[in-house]
Amino acid sequence: MNDVDRAIRQSLSAEDAELFDRLSLDQSLRQQVLATFEGQLRWMNAAGWIAGFLLFGAGSVMAWWFVYAPNVEDMLRWGAGAALAFAGLGMVKVWFWMEMQKNAITREVKRLELQVASLAAQLRRP
Repeated sequence: MNDVDRAIRQSLSAEDAELFDRLSLDQSLRQQVLATFEGQLRWMNAAGWIAGFLLFGAGSVMAWWFVYAPNVEDMLRWGAGAALAFAGLGMVKVWFWMEMQKNAITREVKRLELQVASLAAQLRRP
């Protein structure tokens, strides 16, 4: 903790200090994933997880059929389907990681807002 953080912490009320501590902690990956299921878009994140599992299952089945396809025409069909399913899974994963990044950035912005409000309150005091 540097001098600026120490000065900010001393100027905060007990409630603000607790909020500052909560916002300044780095979250583990598990906490970040669970945090995506809070808020207004939790249903969309749950649908993304379900879609991810379904795409993985479909891609795996199509890859299995690709390996055991009797001719080249069937191999092309099953291979294209597996490739599309795994590409869709990749897109779902990228979207989900972007959601986690958005949550981390929002948490940092709130932390900065709290620091600015604290410093502004210090400047207003006589």
